[in-house]
Amino acid sequence: MDDDLNTEDTAFQIAGVELHHLLLDMDEIELAVSELALYGHFYRHFKESFGLIHDAQTYWLEDGEYAKYADSTIQTMFHKRDDIEQQYSFADTSSLPQIARQFLDDDHPASDSKLVATYALIKAIQAIEALANWLFDLELSVYSLEADLVESIRQTDSKQYLKLVDRVRDRACGFEIRSREDFAILLGEADKTLMLASLYGQIENVDVSKPGFHAHGFLRAALGNLTASQASLRGKKAGEGNRNPDSDKQQAATKRCERICKAADRHISADPKISGTDLVKALVEKDKIASIPTVRKYLLEHLYLPR
Repeated sequence: MDDDLNTEDTAFQIAGVELHHLLLDMDEIELAVSELALYGHFYRHFKESFGLIHDAQTYWLEDGEYAKYADSTIQTMFHKRDDIEQQYSFADTSSLPQIARQFLDDDHPASDSKLVATYALIKAIQAIEALANWLFDLELSVYSLEADLVESIRQTDSKQYLKLVDRVRDRACGFEIRSREDFAILLGEADKTLMLASLYGQIENVDVSKPGFHAHGFLRAALGNLTASQASLRGKKAGEGNRNPDSDKQQAATKRCERICKAADRHISADPKISGTDLVKALVEKDKIASIPTVRKYLLEHLYLPR
Protein backbone atom coordinates (compact mmCIF):
# COMPACT_ATOMS: atom_id res chain seq x y z
CA MET A 1 0.00 0.00 0.00
CA ASP A 2 1.13 3.54 -0.71
CA ASP A 3 2.26 5.65 2.23
CA ASP A 4 1.93 8.86 0.22
CA LEU A 5 -0.71 10.20 -2.08
CA ASN A 6 0.52 10.58 -5.61
CA THR A 7 -0.43 14.23 -6.03
CA GLU A 8 0.02 14.12 -9.79
CA ASP A 9 -2.60 11.37 -9.98
CA THR A 10 -5.00 12.77 -7.41
CA ALA A 11 -4.34 16.52 -7.91
CA PHE A 12 -6.08 17.05 -4.59
CA GLN A 13 -5.81 20.53 -3.13
CA ILE A 14 -7.91 22.40 -0.61
CA ALA A 15 -7.70 26.20 -0.49
CA GLY A 16 -4.43 26.08 -2.41
CA VAL A 17 -2.76 23.57 -0.06
CA GLU A 18 -1.81 20.12 -1.36
CA LEU A 19 -3.15 17.28 0.73
CA HIS A 20 -0.57 14.50 1.17
CA HIS A 21 -1.48 12.82 4.48
CA LEU A 22 -5.03 12.74 5.76
CA LEU A 23 -3.86 12.25 9.34
CA LEU A 24 -0.89 14.62 9.36
CA ASP A 25 -1.99 17.49 7.11
CA MET A 26 -5.43 18.33 8.49
CA ASP A 27 -4.15 21.07 10.80
CA GLU A 28 -2.53 22.79 7.82
CA ILE A 29 -5.72 22.42 5.78
CA GLU A 30 -7.84 23.76 8.64
CA LEU A 31 -5.54 26.77 8.94
CA ALA A 32 -5.68 27.48 5.20
CA VAL A 33 -9.48 27.28 5.22
CA SER A 34 -9.73 29.61 8.22
CA GLU A 35 -7.76 32.25 6.30
CA LEU A 36 -10.28 32.44 3.44
CA ALA A 37 -11.93 35.85 3.18
CA LEU A 38 -15.47 34.48 3.50
CA TYR A 39 -14.62 31.86 6.12
CA GLY A 40 -16.74 33.62 8.73
CA HIS A 41 -19.83 33.31 6.52
CA PHE A 42 -19.43 29.52 6.50
CA TYR A 43 -17.93 28.99 9.93
CA ARG A 44 -20.61 26.52 11.04
CA HIS A 45 -20.27 24.50 7.83
CA PHE A 46 -16.53 24.08 8.29
CA LYS A 47 -16.79 23.53 12.04
CA GLU A 48 -19.17 20.62 11.50
CA SER A 49 -17.01 19.16 8.73
CA PHE A 50 -13.72 19.28 10.62
CA GLY A 51 -15.47 18.01 13.74
CA LEU A 52 -16.67 14.99 11.79
CA ILE A 53 -13.15 14.41 10.46
CA HIS A 54 -11.70 14.48 13.97
CA ASP A 55 -14.39 12.05 15.18
CA ALA A 56 -13.56 9.68 12.33
CA GLN A 57 -9.84 9.86 13.09
CA THR A 58 -10.45 8.75 16.69
CA TYR A 59 -11.46 5.31 15.44
CA TRP A 60 -7.78 4.74 14.69
CA LEU A 61 -6.56 5.63 18.18
CA GLU A 62 -5.14 2.79 20.25
CA ASP A 63 -3.92 3.71 23.74
CA GLY A 64 -3.79 7.37 22.76
CA GLU A 65 -1.80 6.84 19.54
CA TYR A 66 -2.78 6.09 15.97
CA ALA A 67 -2.50 2.44 14.98
CA LYS A 68 0.73 1.79 13.09
CA TYR A 69 -1.13 0.89 9.91
CA ALA A 70 -3.61 3.79 10.16
CA ASP A 71 -1.84 6.19 7.81
CA SER A 72 -1.19 3.68 5.02
CA THR A 73 -4.75 2.35 5.20
CA ILE A 74 -6.32 5.80 5.04
CA GLN A 75 -3.99 6.82 2.20
CA THR A 76 -4.91 3.74 0.17
CA MET A 77 -8.64 4.21 0.66
CA PHE A 78 -8.34 7.88 -0.25
CA HIS A 79 -6.35 7.07 -3.38
CA LYS A 80 -9.00 4.48 -4.37
CA ARG A 81 -11.97 6.59 -3.29
CA ASP A 82 -13.54 6.78 -6.77
CA ASP A 83 -13.32 3.00 -7.25
CA ILE A 84 -14.81 2.39 -3.81
CA GLU A 85 -17.61 4.88 -4.46
CA GLN A 86 -18.51 3.34 -7.81
CA GLN A 87 -18.91 -0.10 -6.29
CA TYR A 88 -20.61 1.12 -3.11
CA SER A 89 -23.18 3.22 -4.99
CA PHE A 90 -24.70 0.05 -6.45
CA ALA A 91 -24.28 -2.19 -3.41
CA ASP A 92 -26.04 -2.83 -0.12
CA THR A 93 -25.19 -0.39 2.68
CA SER A 94 -23.70 -3.15 4.83
CA SER A 95 -21.19 -4.09 2.09
CA LEU A 96 -18.89 -1.08 2.58
CA PRO A 97 -16.22 -2.88 4.68
CA GLN A 98 -16.02 -5.73 2.16
CA ILE A 99 -15.67 -3.29 -0.74
CA ALA A 100 -12.90 -1.38 1.06
CA ARG A 101 -11.01 -4.61 1.77
CA GLN A 102 -10.78 -5.34 -1.95
CA PHE A 103 -8.21 -2.54 -2.17
CA LEU A 104 -6.23 -3.59 0.93
CA ASP A 105 -4.09 -6.60 1.81
CA ASP A 106 -5.98 -9.88 2.20
CA ASP A 107 -4.98 -10.19 5.85
CA HIS A 108 -5.45 -6.52 6.73
CA PRO A 109 -6.07 -6.21 10.49
CA ALA A 110 -8.36 -3.14 10.47
CA SER A 111 -11.81 -3.64 11.95
CA ASP A 112 -14.93 -2.92 9.92
CA SER A 113 -15.67 0.13 12.06
CA LYS A 114 -12.24 1.62 11.24
CA LEU A 115 -12.74 1.16 7.51
CA VAL A 116 -16.24 2.63 7.56
CA ALA A 117 -15.04 5.59 9.65
CA THR A 118 -12.27 6.15 7.10
CA TYR A 119 -14.82 6.37 4.30
CA ALA A 120 -16.73 8.94 6.39
CA LEU A 121 -13.49 10.89 6.83
CA ILE A 122 -12.92 10.89 3.06
CA LYS A 123 -16.44 12.13 2.36
CA ALA A 124 -16.04 14.94 4.89
CA ILE A 125 -12.77 15.99 3.27
CA GLN A 126 -14.45 16.03 -0.14
CA ALA A 127 -17.22 18.19 1.34
CA ILE A 128 -14.65 20.68 2.61
CA GLU A 129 -12.93 20.63 -0.78
CA ALA A 130 -16.20 21.51 -2.56
CA LEU A 131 -16.90 24.52 -0.36
CA ALA A 132 -13.37 25.75 0.35
CA ASN A 133 -12.17 25.57 -3.24
CA TRP A 134 -15.13 27.63 -4.44
CA LEU A 135 -14.24 30.29 -1.86
CA PHE A 136 -10.56 30.06 -2.83
CA ASP A 137 -11.39 30.44 -6.54
CA LEU A 138 -13.42 33.56 -5.75
CA GLU A 139 -10.31 35.18 -4.32
CA LEU A 140 -8.20 34.05 -7.27
CA SER A 141 -10.70 35.78 -9.55
CA VAL A 142 -10.29 38.98 -7.54
CA TYR A 143 -6.51 38.81 -7.93
CA SER A 144 -6.87 38.43 -11.70
CA LEU A 145 -8.02 42.06 -11.82
CA GLU A 146 -4.73 43.62 -10.65
CA ALA A 147 -2.73 41.34 -8.39
CA ASP A 148 -0.44 43.91 -6.76
CA LEU A 149 -3.24 46.37 -6.08
CA VAL A 150 -5.55 43.68 -4.71
CA GLU A 151 -2.83 42.35 -2.40
CA SER A 152 -2.22 45.86 -1.11
CA ILE A 153 -5.94 46.29 -0.41
CA ARG A 154 -6.10 42.91 1.33
CA GLN A 155 -3.29 43.87 3.69
CA THR A 156 -4.42 47.43 4.41
CA ASP A 157 -8.22 47.43 4.11
CA SER A 158 -9.84 44.08 4.85
CA LYS A 159 -13.38 45.48 4.52
CA GLN A 160 -12.72 46.80 1.02
CA TYR A 161 -11.09 43.50 0.07
CA LEU A 162 -14.18 41.65 1.30
CA LYS A 163 -16.37 43.89 -0.87
CA LEU A 164 -14.28 42.95 -3.92
CA VAL A 165 -14.74 39.25 -3.16
CA ASP A 166 -18.49 39.72 -2.66
CA ARG A 167 -18.78 41.42 -6.06
CA VAL A 168 -17.16 38.44 -7.76
CA ARG A 169 -19.41 36.15 -5.74
CA ASP A 170 -22.54 37.97 -6.94
CA ARG A 171 -21.50 37.62 -10.59
CA ALA A 172 -21.04 33.85 -10.32
CA CYS A 173 -23.94 32.66 -8.17
CA GLY A 174 -24.27 29.47 -10.23
CA PHE A 175 -20.92 28.21 -8.94
CA GLU A 176 -22.00 28.96 -5.39
CA ILE A 177 -25.23 26.98 -5.76
CA ARG A 178 -23.41 23.96 -7.15
CA SER A 179 -20.64 24.09 -4.54
CA ARG A 180 -23.03 24.41 -1.63
CA GLU A 181 -25.22 21.63 -2.96
CA ASP A 182 -22.24 19.31 -3.39
CA PHE A 183 -21.07 20.21 0.10
CA ALA A 184 -24.45 19.35 1.61
CA ILE A 185 -24.66 16.01 -0.20
CA LEU A 186 -21.10 14.97 0.68
CA LEU A 187 -21.36 16.02 4.32
CA GLY A 188 -24.69 14.21 4.62
CA GLU A 189 -23.04 11.05 3.28
CA ALA A 190 -20.14 11.51 5.69
CA ASP A 191 -22.47 11.92 8.66
CA LYS A 192 -24.51 8.86 7.74
CA THR A 193 -21.35 6.80 7.22
CA LEU A 194 -19.91 7.82 10.58
CA MET A 195 -23.16 6.71 12.23
CA LEU A 196 -22.73 3.41 10.39
CA ALA A 197 -19.20 3.13 11.78
CA SER A 198 -20.65 3.55 15.26
CA LEU A 199 -23.03 0.64 14.62
CA TYR A 200 -20.15 -1.56 13.51
CA GLY A 201 -18.28 -0.55 16.64
CA GLN A 202 -21.24 -1.62 18.76
CA ILE A 203 -21.37 -4.99 17.04
CA GLU A 204 -17.63 -5.47 17.54
CA ASN A 205 -18.14 -4.94 21.27
CA VAL A 206 -21.19 -7.18 21.60
CA ASP A 207 -20.86 -10.59 23.20
CA VAL A 208 -21.70 -12.72 20.16
CA SER A 209 -21.75 -15.85 22.30
CA LYS A 210 -25.12 -14.85 23.76
CA PRO A 211 -27.94 -17.15 22.61
CA GLY A 212 -30.11 -15.74 19.86
CA PHE A 213 -27.70 -13.03 18.74
CA HIS A 214 -27.40 -12.67 14.97
CA ALA A 215 -24.97 -9.96 13.87
CA HIS A 216 -26.35 -9.74 10.34
CA GLY A 217 -29.93 -9.31 11.52
CA PHE A 218 -28.89 -6.77 14.14
CA LEU A 219 -27.00 -4.73 11.56
CA ARG A 220 -29.79 -4.80 8.97
CA ALA A 221 -32.37 -3.63 11.52
CA ALA A 222 -30.06 -0.88 12.75
CA LEU A 223 -29.32 0.22 9.19
CA GLY A 224 -33.03 0.44 8.46
CA ASN A 225 -33.57 2.73 11.42
CA LEU A 226 -30.51 4.78 10.49
CA THR A 227 -31.63 5.28 6.89
CA ALA A 228 -35.15 6.29 7.93
CA SER A 229 -33.98 8.80 10.54
CA GLN A 230 -31.35 10.23 8.20
CA ALA A 231 -33.89 10.71 5.40
CA SER A 232 -36.28 12.41 7.81
CA LEU A 233 -33.55 14.76 9.03
CA ARG A 234 -32.46 15.64 5.49
CA GLY A 235 -36.05 16.31 4.49
CA LYS A 236 -36.60 18.57 7.50
CA LYS A 237 -33.44 20.58 6.85
CA ALA A 238 -34.19 20.89 3.15
CA GLY A 239 -37.69 22.09 3.91
CA GLU A 240 -36.45 24.73 6.31
CA GLY A 241 -33.93 26.09 3.83
CA ASN A 242 -35.94 25.96 0.61
CA ARG A 243 -39.61 26.59 1.33
CA ASN A 244 -39.79 29.08 -1.52
CA PRO A 245 -40.02 27.06 -4.78
CA ASP A 246 -39.02 30.13 -6.78
CA SER A 247 -35.73 30.66 -4.95
CA ASP A 248 -32.54 30.85 -7.03
CA LYS A 249 -31.29 27.63 -5.51
CA GLN A 250 -34.50 25.76 -6.31
CA GLN A 251 -34.56 27.01 -9.88
CA ALA A 252 -30.91 26.14 -10.45
CA ALA A 253 -31.43 22.67 -8.98
CA THR A 254 -34.45 22.10 -11.23
CA LYS A 255 -32.53 23.15 -14.33
CA ARG A 256 -29.57 20.95 -13.37
CA CYS A 257 -31.91 18.00 -12.84
CA GLU A 258 -33.45 18.55 -16.29
CA ARG A 259 -30.00 18.68 -17.91
CA ILE A 260 -28.93 15.48 -16.18
CA CYS A 261 -32.10 13.62 -17.19
CA LYS A 262 -31.92 14.81 -20.82
CA ALA A 263 -28.26 13.81 -21.05
CA ALA A 264 -29.07 10.43 -19.48
CA ASP A 265 -31.82 9.87 -22.07
CA ARG A 266 -29.33 10.69 -24.82
CA HIS A 267 -26.73 8.20 -23.56
CA ILE A 268 -29.32 5.46 -23.00
CA SER A 269 -30.74 6.03 -26.50
CA ALA A 270 -27.26 5.70 -27.98
CA ASP A 271 -26.48 2.60 -25.88
CA PRO A 272 -29.58 0.92 -24.38
CA LYS A 273 -27.36 -1.56 -22.51
CA ILE A 274 -25.20 1.06 -20.82
CA SER A 275 -24.53 0.17 -17.18
CA GLY A 276 -25.35 2.44 -14.27
CA THR A 277 -21.65 2.94 -13.56
CA ASP A 278 -20.87 3.91 -17.16
CA LEU A 279 -23.89 6.23 -17.31
CA VAL A 280 -22.75 8.16 -14.23
CA LYS A 281 -19.19 8.25 -15.56
CA ALA A 282 -20.33 9.61 -18.94
CA LEU A 283 -22.41 12.37 -17.37
CA VAL A 284 -19.60 13.43 -15.04
CA GLU A 285 -16.51 13.02 -17.22
CA LYS A 286 -17.85 13.63 -20.75
CA ASP A 287 -20.78 15.99 -20.23
CA LYS A 288 -19.29 17.60 -17.09
CA ILE A 289 -22.78 18.44 -15.84
CA ALA A 290 -22.15 17.96 -12.13
CA SER A 291 -20.22 15.94 -9.57
CA ILE A 292 -20.72 12.20 -8.99
CA PRO A 293 -22.89 12.66 -5.86
CA THR A 294 -25.16 15.17 -7.60
CA VAL A 295 -25.54 13.11 -10.77
CA ARG A 296 -26.23 9.91 -8.84
CA LYS A 297 -28.75 11.71 -6.62
CA TYR A 298 -30.92 12.85 -9.54
CA LEU A 299 -30.59 9.59 -11.47
CA LEU A 300 -31.81 7.68 -8.41
CA GLU A 301 -34.67 10.13 -7.84
CA HIS A 302 -35.89 9.74 -11.42
CA LEU A 303 -35.40 5.95 -11.54
CA TYR A 304 -32.54 5.90 -14.05
CA LEU A 305 -30.67 3.88 -11.42
CA PRO A 306 -30.19 1.06 -10.71
CA ARG A 307 -29.96 -0.37 -14.23
